Amino acid sequence: MTHSYMAELALEGRLVWLIGAGKVANRKLDGLLPCGARVVVFAPQAHGRIAELAATGQIVHHQQPFDLVLLEQTPRPWLVFAATDDGPFNRAIAQACSHLGLLCNSADDAEVSGFRVPAVVRQGAVTVAVASSGLSPALSRLLKERIENWLESGWHSLAAVFGTMRPLVQQQLADPLLRQRFWRHMAQQAATEQRYRYQDNQPWFKQRMEQFLKSSKSSSTE
Repeated sequence: MTHSYMAELALEGRLVWLIGAGKVANRKLDGLLPCGARVVVFAPQAHGRIAELAATGQIVHHQQPFDLVLLEQTPRPWLVFAATDDGPFNRAIAQACSHLGLLCNSADDAEVSGFRVPAVVRQGAVTVAVASSGLSPALSRLLKERIENWLESGWHSLAAVFGTMRPLVQQQLADPLLRQRFWRHMAQQAATEQRYRYQDNQPWFKQRMEQFLKSSKSSSTE
């Protein structure tokens, strides 16, 4: 079985087309708007949330049926979501995108999609994604809920501290292999000491880094 390549996409400022304005399209917006994507919706009519977002300038709404020829015009979108109520048309959009080298997610057919959207658990900067290669979205959602219930709160603040301290670590540990070992050590220490339960982890981080540096220097002189 060929596996999909999992990745985090940086969509801030990127052009994303959302074709359709129903329930599925609204769910896609839940993931796209927090990422800062420039969302353009194509749908003859839009009500409720999509109409409100368009009225406030948070998205652009082209009040027209989608024509496949639009895919050949510039600027081309970075991603396309085919989320109309017409399954065959969604698949036709995905196939046209594939022919043009555009990534498209079809709401009705994982096999023709250029990418699939996993079920996601978010906790600040910490993201856990669950996918089933398009075989069972329902199973992916169930596993997501189980992970959501299992994941302790506080990992996001710990991740923020790790990110803040990264420049200092790069300055203190020039050797990439040693730096990699340090980060692995710190992650293990954070889990062992349950640092996700604490608010202020910078002093703890600096203390553990000093201990690691002393230990590393002692090992190199033996």
